[in-house]
Amino acid sequence: MDPQAAWLELMDAFHQLDWDRVRDLAEGLLQWMDRGGFPPETATVAKAADNPSNEPPRTLGSEWNRTVAQAACRYALDLANQVLNSPSGIPHGVPFTLSCCNCDVDGPGDYYKAVDDGWFRIRFVPQSPGENFIGLCPNCE
Repeated sequence: MDPQAAWLELMDAFHQLDWDRVRDLAEGLLQWMDRGGFPPETATVAKAADNPSNEPPRTLGSEWNRTVAQAACRYALDLANQVLNSPSGIPHGVPFTLSCCNCDVDGPGDYYKAVDDGWFRIRFVPQSPGENFIGLCPNCE
């Protein structure tokens, strides 16, 4: 396994909301590290602007990377399982805030009310800065 490639693919899958892929990659990385495999590089420390050099970026070290990668994988795995196992695709404890991805109108504060009101293609978007869910309102059919 190339843990760095798997890490980058996990970040991409999470961004694309590909929950099956998120689950598979997170499980694979956790198993790799549990069996003693080295962790992916999760962060680098930027060089000071007043110290330009040809040195590569500094790493925060193996223990940092292992801790961050394991925590992120467990979080991603838990979230993916919640989304995949919920009929509505809503993870436990996530407030329902909805807006239309076309016209940006706010939706009701309840998933079932939104569906009853004619909202569709509602999906969980954890990386969204404003809303936890986006969908299409009845006016944007």
